[in-house]
Amino acid sequence: MRLGDTKFFNLYALVAARSNPGAKRDVWQVGQVVWTREHSSRQGAHYAFRIETDVLQRSGSRGWTLLAGREMWWDGEHRDAFRSGGWVHLTKGSRDDVLKWFAEQEKLLEP
Repeated sequence: MRLGDTKFFNLYALVAARSNPGAKRDVWQVGQVVWTREHSSRQGAHYAFRIETDVLQRSGSRGWTLLAGREMWWDGEHRDAFRSGGWVHLTKGSRDDVLKWFAEQEKLLEP
């Protein structure tokens, strides 16, 4: 798994869903990581879009901060997005530490 690849985004979505069921909270904690979610949306006569931005922060001597974004676009007549994408950017810390934390979360998801 690499930061930002398909496996990473799938695991990211699973951890988010498990730790914040129904996405009801804008700020929550997963172990030592504080997860903050913000979103912005706009709707016009012929389109709609939503941008979600998450900041994950782990404090301490091996702390890190990860910025992640997701973008979805719809035309005015359909519920299925015609365009969606995501990205991640490490603003502080080590990629290896972030990937290690996600690998630990993956183990917690196993039955």
